[in-house]
Amino acid sequence: MYLRKALSVALCVAVVAAAAVVLTGCAAKTGAGAWGDPDTGLVLEYRMSSGDDMSYRFTSDSVQTMEIQGQSVLVESAEALSFSVEPKGAKDGDHALGITIDALTVTVSSPKGKIEADTESVVGESFDMTLSKLGAEGGLPDPDALQYTIEPEGPKSIITGFGVMFPDLPEGPITIGDTWPVTLEIVEQSDASNVVITINAVNTLEGFETVDGLECAKMTAVLTGTIEGEGTQQGVTWTMLSDMDGSGTWYFAYKEGILVSDVTEGTADGAIVVHAPSGEMNMPVTREYSMIVELEK
Repeated sequence: MYLRKALSVALCVAVVAAAAVVLTGCAAKTGAGAWGDPDTGLVLEYRMSSGDDMSYRFTSDSVQTMEIQGQSVLVESAEALSFSVEPKGAKDGDHALGITIDALTVTVSSPKGKIEADTESVVGESFDMTLSKLGAEGGLPDPDALQYTIEPEGPKSIITGFGVMFPDLPEGPITIGDTWPVTLEIVEQSDASNVVITINAVNTLEGFETVDGLECAKMTAVLTGTIEGEGTQQGVTWTMLSDMDGSGTWYFAYKEGILVSDVTEGTADGAIVVHAPSGEMNMPVTREYSMIVELEK
C-alpha cells in the first residue's frame, strides 16, 4: 500500500512538472522596418498585423526515473498542443491576440499503465490575451476558465502556459555575441498540489540563418532553475525540490517580428519526500526533458 501511494504521488508530480516545465521558455528580441542593422545593432520586437493569422505546435516530452524503496520506477510524460494566433490590432500599445486551442493530447506512462488526459473541454475553445512588443503577456483569463482533467491529478489549466509562451526580448539594439538574462516563474496549482518552477535564462545572439524562407536571428540560451512543490495524494502529503539545467536554440524572424522555433532540452535532479504517519520516505528523482515550439504557418 505504501509503495502504491508513493507511486501515485510520483505520477502526480510527473504530470505537474512536465506540464509546467513545458513552459520553461527562453527569451530574445527583434523588430521590423525599424529592426536596425544586423551588423551595427539589431532591434528585436514582436509585430503582429491584423489578418496575419499563425499556427503553432508545442510538444513536450519528459522521462523521469525515481527510486522507491530500492526499486527504479520510470514515468514518461508527453504533451502535444496546437494553437492558432489571430492578431486583432493594438490594445493600449500592446498586440491584442485571439488564441484558439486546435488540439491537445497529454499522456503519462508508468508501470501502472498509460493515462491519457480528457481534453475535450478545451479543444476548440478560444480566449483573448495581449502581447507587448518585448514579449510581456497580459490580459489572460482566470486559470479556471479553461481546464482539462488527468487522473489522479485532477483539473489542469491550459491558461497557465500562455503566460510564458512567447520569449521576452531585450530592450536595446544587439549585435552578435551580446547576451541578456531573463527570469521566469511558473506556478501550477490544483486541488491536490502546488508547484513553482523558477527559470533563469542567459540568452546570446549567435548569428543569422534562413529558416523556412524567413531571415532569422539565431539565439542560444543557457538555463538553470528550481522546481519546488507540495501536495496531498490519497491522504499522503509530499514535498519536492529539484535543481534543473538545460540549453536551448531558437529562431526569431526579425523582419516579420515573429517566433519561428524554440528547442529546449535539459535535466532536473532532486528528490520527492513522502510524509506518512509511519515516517518519511525520500525518493531520488532524475528527469530528462525536451520542449519544442514551431511555427506551422
